[in-house]
Amino acid sequence: MKPAVIIAISGLLGGPAAEAADLATVTVSAQPEHAVYAATGVIEAVRQGVLAAQVSGRIAEVLVRNGDAVKAGQPLLRIEAGDSADAVTASSATARGAAARLESARADFERAQRLRTADYISMAALQRAEAAWHSAEAEAQASAAQARAAQTRAAWHTVTAPYAGHVMDLWVSAGDLAAPGKPLLGLYDPAALRVIAQLPESLAERVDKGGIARLAVGAAAPLAVASWRAISAVDAASHSVEVRAELPAGSRFTPGQFVQLQVPLRDVGPEIRIPLSAVVRRSEVAGVYVVDDRGTPRLRQLRLGPVRDNSVSVLSGLRSGERVALDPVVAGRR
Repeated sequence: MKPAVIIAISGLLGGPAAEAADLATVTVSAQPEHAVYAATGVIEAVRQGVLAAQVSGRIAEVLVRNGDAVKAGQPLLRIEAGDSADAVTASSATARGAAARLESARADFERAQRLRTADYISMAALQRAEAAWHSAEAEAQASAAQARAAQTRAAWHTVTAPYAGHVMDLWVSAGDLAAPGKPLLGLYDPAALRVIAQLPESLAERVDKGGIARLAVGAAAPLAVASWRAISAVDAASHSVEVRAELPAGSRFTPGQFVQLQVPLRDVGPEIRIPLSAVVRRSEVAGVYVVDDRGTPRLRQLRLGPVRDNSVSVLSGLRSGERVALDPVVAGRR
């Protein structure tokens, strides 16, 4: 990107010839200006993801629709449980049986301790009672772990929201077959949004990391973004650096929306800017009417830079001291 161009308005009438022709003009001059690079960015949620199935089965019920707002932990859809309920019942019964045997083994060991104190049993008998107690304890722990695992697997048949957010994509309906890893729906949290934009590799060293970036959408006034950063890595395919800007809470944007991120740059020389009203566009070509010393306006093609407020920077096509017609419609009739 070349240094931006700021325009100074020296007068509405460019000189005697312009006064005679009654054509309003401005004289452009390069002035020092803090430049920015306007990059096209995309809004995305900081927390967003795709929820997938963890078990196989037929989808029994879809509880949400695309665009619905959901709470953390809210059920989103259910998958047929099959024999998972029976597995939970069986493992829970096994765990209760192991717990009962553990209590019996503990009681036997305590009784053996008292008998050994009274010298009614041998040391070997006490050691056998202690071993039986520890064995029952290990069995109870294993059975309890199996019961918890069965309950966890059974819970996989109900897909819940990991955080509060909005459903942005729904790829399945009741009756579809779910399989481990198969995407079911997309979810994003609208409370935290950011902009992802790409900056040319050549400008990476000129980024003013202490400056304030601005977010421009349509004709609305740019929104100041204080929290932003440029990633210290260059993409080998696009030769660009990724810039991430965190949006303030409550920003009225949606993921996927295109915006313009104005990134501040350092070490900027003079630049020329002209009013947006002076620019005339013909198809993909932008230009202005340059008025010569005799007051004759001539259309000249320009290469324009970022837009800020009601002016646009000129990257090439104009020199300091030249006069530009403020009203291209009037100038085009001359």
